[in-house]
Amino acid sequence: MESFESDNIMQTHAVAAGHRLTAQAAETTLQQGGNAYDAIIAAVLMSFVSEPLLSSPGGGGFLMVSGPGQTPKLLDFFSNTPLIDSDNLAPSDWDFYPISGNFGDKSQEFHIGRAAAVVPGVVAGIFKAHEKLASMPLTQLALPAIEAAAKGIEVNRQQAFVAKILTPVISASQEAEQLYHGLTHGAVWKNKQLADFLDTLSKSDTDWFYRQPMSAKMYDSADCLLQANDFARYKCVIREPLLIQCGDYRVLTNPTPSTGGLLIADQLKHCQNTATQQPVFDAMFAMEQNKNKRLSTVSRGTTHISVTDNRGHLAALTISNGEGNGFVVPDCGFMMNNFLGESDINSEGFFNWTSGQRMRSMMAPTIIHHPNNQFALGSGGSNRIKTAIFQVAYHLIYNNSLLKTAVERPRMHIENKHLDLEPGFSGADIDHFKNRVDVTQWQNHNLYFGGVNAVQTGETIAAVGDFRRHGCGLVGLKNDGISEG
Repeated sequence: MESFESDNIMQTHAVAAGHRLTAQAAETTLQQGGNAYDAIIAAVLMSFVSEPLLSSPGGGGFLMVSGPGQTPKLLDFFSNTPLIDSDNLAPSDWDFYPISGNFGDKSQEFHIGRAAAVVPGVVAGIFKAHEKLASMPLTQLALPAIEAAAKGIEVNRQQAFVAKILTPVISASQEAEQLYHGLTHGAVWKNKQLADFLDTLSKSDTDWFYRQPMSAKMYDSADCLLQANDFARYKCVIREPLLIQCGDYRVLTNPTPSTGGLLIADQLKHCQNTATQQPVFDAMFAMEQNKNKRLSTVSRGTTHISVTDNRGHLAALTISNGEGNGFVVPDCGFMMNNFLGESDINSEGFFNWTSGQRMRSMMAPTIIHHPNNQFALGSGGSNRIKTAIFQVAYHLIYNNSLLKTAVERPRMHIENKHLDLEPGFSGADIDHFKNRVDVTQWQNHNLYFGGVNAVQTGETIAAVGDFRRHGCGLVGLKNDGISEG
């Protein structure tokens, strides 16, 4: 993990992301005078290059923003269900099939294929954020990503590991295999088509992406469930955040129709209303017992970016491409999502949707306000997102932990009456857990338990990139550039 934390006398801003290049794109933008929102746009564009199997123009996500004199808001650019009626559709009649991703100690099944994709919302979210919040031209914000894609990046261990997990996805089509086969540790990976796509995108408007001929590249197949009207009707939605008051802490997170924020709120409220020796476990256990009260949803292939600037603005952005559907958009260098192929996000079963509705998600970018300090955080990690963010927030709020400590503490995850534990829990703790649930003790820390990338501003400025996903945290210095752990 890369991180930095100190008094704010010499600090100006902080960035945390899932990859060094993603964080550096934001840092460069802030050094050039951009605000937190400029920086997070530059960072998400770079993430398409540096984290290509986790972040894509073919995906969806959410952006939480807050700042002095500004009403906090949540930009929802997750995907809608197809407009086509699902009543007479059968998965077996379409390009839609299961594969398995292997995390090492655990594997998960998901479905891919052309019929697994829905309209991506990321581009609409970028343009809405730029219109409402940014101060720099989009062409300037996109430049680091364009240059990196054209010149090539060195593949780090994390992205090589993700590529290994998703081998069935990147082997699903000849185009995907050609594009992604080079994602091996230490290799230089170039994506000239993505560079050209980003260059054109930065000089266009949102209509260019969601109208023909560009949109047709994403649905022009007999095996695809999408139509031109699915793209033409798509909009980014601005929502009022869900607010939870925990003593002196105000927690802002993702509201309905998504469920991740609601589940985080439930767990934090449980900790307020109970006094036990194991409040984190008990809150998660109670949520598991009552999980039918909330629709469980999932976005597995996710990454998160957090930024604060020297004016006190905070931005937290989580983006997902699912696992990708296995097919590269022609001449564009990116893969479409497979959100229709994730079982938890389709809680009523595959091919059983209400037409044209916003899909639910577990993603929950979160901002925490305190009189002395403010935090922006979020996580990737499937349905572990809710428990990863909750555990970090718990340590910040109830244990008054340093940000680095809160992120590094060992994590747990309960699902279907089974508890997964990272190394670091005491024998007494484990015995307590075993009296309540079945327990699996993992041998190593793992991206399975999420990747919380978080920043802090106020009396202390800090940035922490989660070591579980090789995250990067950078803090800007007034006199000496940047610093990192």
